[in-house]
Amino acid sequence: MTDLLNKMVPPRMRRPQIMRGGIIQIQVTRACDLACTHCTQGSNLAGKPAMMTVDQFDKACASLHDYFGVVGMFGGNPCLHPKFGELCAIMRGHFPFVQRGLWSNNLRGNGAHARITFNPRHSNINVHLNSDAAEEFRRDWPESAPFIKGEKEDSLHGSPWVSMIDLGVSEEERIERISKCDINQFWSAAIGVFRGELRAYFCEVAYSQSALHQDNPSFAKTGQPIPDTGLAVEPGWWKRPIEDFADQINTHCHHCGIPMRRQGLPAVTADHEEFSETHRWIARNKIKDRPSQLVTINGPIVSQNRPATEYLPGTTPRAAVKG
Repeated sequence: MTDLLNKMVPPRMRRPQIMRGGIIQIQVTRACDLACTHCTQGSNLAGKPAMMTVDQFDKACASLHDYFGVVGMFGGNPCLHPKFGELCAIMRGHFPFVQRGLWSNNLRGNGAHARITFNPRHSNINVHLNSDAAEEFRRDWPESAPFIKGEKEDSLHGSPWVSMIDLGVSEEERIERISKCDINQFWSAAIGVFRGELRAYFCEVAYSQSALHQDNPSFAKTGQPIPDTGLAVEPGWWKRPIEDFADQINTHCHHCGIPMRRQGLPAVTADHEEFSETHRWIARNKIKDRPSQLVTINGPIVSQNRPATEYLPGTTPRAAVKG
């Protein structure tokens, strides 16, 4: 990348304080009972998923004490965390009910904890075609029933693991696309564990890219391991201006596929999963009969009209999308 690119932040990018009107995720594990195509957190990719410790989770919550928006317990599937009940109790001690959200596809016996902890209106309950999981939500957390998604319709996921640089997108076009990235406009910032340390990121995919490549001896043909671009998790980190996240933007966004709005693939029923050369190191067949496909096409990018974050109808406020 040029010296100019390394110093700039694309225009119109949102800092964590105002992303999506207020959602910050605490990623407690990448472990998941599903292996969805193009999961933004790379569940079932690249090594054993870490589990955030109870103390780390408490510190992450404390860093958001005066945050006005939704705080999500995020995965993978957080319900697979062996200390899920303890994490729920900690969350109840830090935030009022209205702010507490759960991102989960399957309760796996944790309905009692979820019901007293999370506001279903501000949770993301996508069962990914699993009717048994949907029934468990309805039975053990009945308040969540109106908010269950994906029981009858498969989600569409665009690949985060197709680098714009690998596909030959010009620097000018990359900057323009990053400035309008659907995740930056509509999704969330994140706190996660990187090389054992608690770190904060302006974007959940910037975090997952870091976590997945943390042991990669040579990231993006640099000859060097991926750098630690995370910020210290301390009170008010989310209030910092977007310029303070420039290292994250310049390391991760240009190697992300989301700004291209490429055609999404079905999360559960797709017949392949897409990566490009930068992400070859993390590519593997998560499901035996669903191969990894290396994308090498260069030239103009054909973008779909729907936002990359609209994985099911109505999941993203389309009126706010421009371009």
